Parts: sequence; structure tokens; C-alpha cells
Amino acid sequence: MLVVGDLSRLNALRYPDKPALIMNRVELRYADLDRRSNRLAHALAASGIGAGDRVALLAYNRLDYAVVTQAVAKCGAILVPMNFRFGAEEIRHVLCDAEPKALFLEPSFIRATRAAIANGAPAPRLVRLDLGGAESGNAGQRGASEASGDGSDGDGLGSEIPSSEALAHGHPDSPPRQEVDPLSPCVIMYTSGTTGFPKGVLVSHATYFKMYLATAIETRMRHDDVYLMAVPLFHAAGLNMALHQSLFMGSTGIIHRGSFDPETIFALIERHRITLAILVPTTLAMLAFHPRIGQFDLTSLDKIFYGSMPITPPTLEKAREMFPGARFNQLYGSTEAGMVSVLRSEDHERWSQTTGRQALLTESRIVDDRGNPVPIGSVGEVIVNQRTMGMIGYWRNPEATREAIRDGWIYTGDLARVEPEGFFTLVDRRKDVIISGGENIYPKEVENVLATHPSVREVAVFGIPHPLYGETVCAAVTLWSGRTVSAGQLEEHCRERLASYKRPRRIEFVDALPRNASDKVQKRILRGMFS
Repeated sequence: MLVVGDLSRLNALRYPDKPALIMNRVELRYADLDRRSNRLAHALAASGIGAGDRVALLAYNRLDYAVVTQAVAKCGAILVPMNFRFGAEEIRHVLCDAEPKALFLEPSFIRATRAAIANGAPAPRLVRLDLGGAESGNAGQRGASEASGDGSDGDGLGSEIPSSEALAHGHPDSPPRQEVDPLSPCVIMYTSGTTGFPKGVLVSHATYFKMYLATAIETRMRHDDVYLMAVPLFHAAGLNMALHQSLFMGSTGIIHRGSFDPETIFALIERHRITLAILVPTTLAMLAFHPRIGQFDLTSLDKIFYGSMPITPPTLEKAREMFPGARFNQLYGSTEAGMVSVLRSEDHERWSQTTGRQALLTESRIVDDRGNPVPIGSVGEVIVNQRTMGMIGYWRNPEATREAIRDGWIYTGDLARVEPEGFFTLVDRRKDVIISGGENIYPKEVENVLATHPSVREVAVFGIPHPLYGETVCAAVTLWSGRTVSAGQLEEHCRERLASYKRPRRIEFVDALPRNASDKVQKRILRGMFS
């Protein structure tokens, strides 16, 4: 395997009748995935789409998501997966920036897309993903409400837009003849945009294949694993660590569509005997602390991958208690730098409160402001060698590329403390560090302490202006349902566990933490609310 299009092509030879993906009890076999993506790739090529052209995809999780990703790769084009939480203005930004020739989308996104085009975005060719769009061979037979994921069919919009099946109809099942260079770009992955509009990260086939190989070896994946795919497939973790990683292994993926409901997830694990789940700390906590977890047979679960955001010690402890047969692996990386580190299952006994150590096939350092490695116990910025596993650069943004890539190293903006034996611990984002009276305060440390209080569900710590010290520590807290606690009680909780200069001087209770379209907490909004 050399390029993303090989994922379906070669596994169709190895496991033709094996389910590549299952959703709502409907299977898409490897042979079907290969044939359908071949037909669609030929159709794209016939419409003038080839090497270097962009093709966007705006959809909820669905079986034929993989058909599109494989078809785009096979004709040499660049995939642009779009966040299904985007509004019209964010869609407009991506269409203006990436200028895709085609956009595959579900009916429920047609109105917002047309609004984006009416507001100045270039108009790509729209292709409607077939309603139901899940079946291997009879796509498009189910109703629109099931396909759209939100109970909407776009109010009847889109009937005049050609479907993906209609576009592919009549084209050959054989592989396209397009030669695809492994070093060529295959994806523009838009970042979460916590400080403004998202930037497009350009990544090659070769970089992703190094990531797939390293992950498989580090975490002992197998071809007979059954993956839970409950993370959004537009996301780097969903597209690469879930969908394409599963196809790389020749495994079977169970796609979950819709909001994350713990009892639905438990039922999927039990029904399909799922062996591997990819979760973020928030969803892992929802499962581990759920009162009905003991009513399901979850013994098949052999591996749990977690990452994407910091995990609190209480969540990890509870998860390991409730899933005693699972091997936990923490994966840390970024859209720009790829997979940076792994905390393997066997390392959790001694190093569970660290982030991990350098992953296979990558090279990283933790450096000071001059680019020099920092000693054990010190904090520096994580940088990654671009040649080992990193982005080509930011799409059409040379200034941002020069700022992020210096002398061949990708500067992640993540700060970490160097630990013994090659391990390190992320302490925070550089931009989120609070400087109070000349002292550096890492919000993650304060968040971890507050999270140990039994009433606290989620917490975000950030700096707000102070007339004397420059900044002071503020915490926004959400509580578990039915639990109460006062600000004074939380202050006392911190007093016993934190140095005085690190303790929050202000604690605010909120119903929910503000999040962006990629579900990351937006601390700049919190700063604006409480400054």
C-alpha cells in the first residue's frame, strides 16, 4: 500500500467478502467499496477532476463517506472534509479558500451551502449523497430523515442536484489508470479555528501511511479488530485514526451516526462484539460514569484509544475501573504534526499521568524559546521533524506556514514538561499560559485539581486581566446533574492542593462550556464573558 486509494483496492483482493463497514445492520463489503469507489473515481475524472483538484465532502457519518474518500484518492484529487457543524459563513470560507471543483453533500446542508455561494463563495459542482447512502449495492432506498441525521431532508431541497449514484452510473468497476504520487497531497484538513477562521492543513499520502503503520505497531492492532467509529469522520481522528486506519488493517468498522448516547454505544459494543474504541476524554467519561454501564456485556472491548484533549485523572481512573479488560492507549498528535506520541497500555501502570513518549516513525523535541532541548523537569514547546510525519504546509498561506515550520521543524504550540525515560507531559497550549505577577501558571494543572472534586463535571481555567498582577486565574465550572458545590468550597479544595499563586481567584458556574465546531472549548469566549 502506497496511497490512500490502495486501502480499498488491495483489501478487496485480500478480503473481498469481509464487511469493511457496518451501519444500522447494513454492510459494505471490501469488494463493494472498491467497485463503487472505482466507478465514482472514473466519473470524477470524466467530469474533468484530476491530480491536484479539490473535492469537498460535507456529511454526517455514513457508510458511503468511505466511497467518496476512496474515489477522490483514486483519481488523484485532494479531499476537503468539511465540519458538519459549520454554518454558512464557515462554509463560505472553506469554499473560497479551497475552491473545490465538486462538493458531495447531504440534503440537510444544501440551504447553508447555497447561502454561502450567494454570499460570494465560488460555486462547485454539487453532488447529492444518496438518501440512505449506506447500502452496499442498493444505496438510496431509505427515507431522507434517516439519512440527514437531524430528522430533516432539507425541506425538499436538492431533488434537482444529481446523486452520487447517478453520477457514477455506467462507469467501469475497474481501477482508474491515474498514477498517484505517494508524496502528493491527498487531504486539506481544516483546523478548528479557535482564534479565527480555520486554516487548511495540506497532508500527503506518504505521511498518512507512516501514521497508519506506526499506530498499528505501537498499539498492536489486528485485521480481526472491530472498530467503533463514533467520532466525526470529517475530523482528523475520525478520518485517519478511525476510518482509514481500520481500512489499512483490513478490519471492520461500526459507524455510529448522530449524537453520542452512552446506551446506544453500549448496545453497539455488545451487538457487534466491538474490540476497539476511539474516544475523546469527554465521551470516555460519559461511558465510564454512566449508571447503566453494568447492564451491558462489554467484555469484547480489548483496546481503548483516547486523546484529542487533556484527560483528568478521575476520568482515566474510573474508565480503567469500568473497562478492566481493555488496554488503554493515549495518542497525542495534531493535524499539522501527525501522531507525535503514544502512552501504551503497559506504560499506564507507572506513567499514567504523563502524555507518553515519542511515537514510532516520528522525531520530536521539547525546546526552549531559542530552540534548544530542555532538561528533565523543565517545560518547553513540542516540535516535530517535518520529514518524519508532518504536513506539507498550510494551504495557500505561506505566512502561517513560515511561522509554524522553522528549519524543518513543526512548532506545535503545545507546551510539555520533560519526564524521565523519554516520557513527557503536556502542560498547556502556549497561548493559554497565564502569567500572573511574573509567574507562569498552566491552566491544565489547575483544571486537573478542580476536576477531582466529585461535583465538578467539566472545568476550563483561563486568565483574566488584573490591575496589579497583569493576569489572574479564573475558572468556569459545570456540575454533574444533582450535585451542588459553592465557589468557597472549590476554593478550599484548591487551597489544599495548589500553591497560592496558582489558585483561582474567581470561580464562575456555567451551564455548559462554549465550544467551537470541532468541540474544543473556546477560552477566548470565556475571557470575554468574565473579563
